[in-house]
Amino acid sequence: MEFKDIIQKRRSVRVFTAEPVSDEKLRRVLEAARLAPSTKNCQAWKFVVVKDSNKRKALTQAANNQVFIDQAPIIIVAVALMPDTIMPCGVPSYAVDLAIA
Repeated sequence: MEFKDIIQKRRSVRVFTAEPVSDEKLRRVLEAARLAPSTKNCQAWKFVVVKDSNKRKALTQAANNQVFIDQAPIIIVAVALMPDTIMPCGVPSYAVDLAIA
């Protein structure tokens, strides 16, 4: 597949099935995030996998009741470990780094 095709077909999913995510698929997603570039290659992040229904409900409430969060079978929470690091343009580096990851 050409890169242009990948870009044109990307989407932001907000509707999920109850189908469980296999451990292998989850591992591959987390590995891709781990290998993502970051500011000065510091990779100042952690990823927390949330499968528990009650914890997903709590995350839904914490995210201004965005109900699609609770509908996903797994939530991966990206946590910035150095939230005060600012890029020369004035943007917090974690915002860019975690978006890339």
